[in-house]
Amino acid sequence: MRKFIEQDRKKIINILVESFKGNKSVDFVVGQTEKGRKILMEYSLENCLENGEVFVSDSGNSCALIKYSDQKSKPFKLWVWDLKLALQGIGIPKIPQVLKRESSIEETQPKEPFLYVWFIGVDPESQGKGEGSNLMNSILNMAEARNLPVCLETSTERNFKWYEELGFSVYSSSNQFGFLFNFYRKDLI
Repeated sequence: MRKFIEQDRKKIINILVESFKGNKSVDFVVGQTEKGRKILMEYSLENCLENGEVFVSDSGNSCALIKYSDQKSKPFKLWVWDLKLALQGIGIPKIPQVLKRESSIEETQPKEPFLYVWFIGVDPESQGKGEGSNLMNSILNMAEARNLPVCLETSTERNFKWYEELGFSVYSSSNQFGFLFNFYRKDLI
């Protein structure tokens, strides 16, 4: 795995837009359109570049957007991205529901510092070939070196078993927004 370079931007956005097609949680936030997913992924990439890290697999067919729970910088450019996401991705009528969802996630997450896997995506043609596992194992090694637990959540039921096989445990679940949403954690210390 390697760190993001600017030339990766378009490929990362495309991987995330395609790999999160049909994701119940993403659809809840931005609807089922490619345009909505693209705006969300552009927003998320910018946020992680400011408050975390972005990684690309050695093959270039998978990526991960990582945030550190104790980093919450909000420069002006992220306020602009918030506005773009709200107006062009979410839509004004849905903003209260999305804010409630985000608040619920933050309340459920651990209070101590952790490494947050916000998005991990694999190009659909490369799924099922170990791409995601290799990338996640690199992330777990990085978190272990930093003495941080790793947390994430997913609404994609086919990924529940995958996370559990990687050693993650469910620490909370929710059906609050009309679909099963599992919160996962792996302690590496």
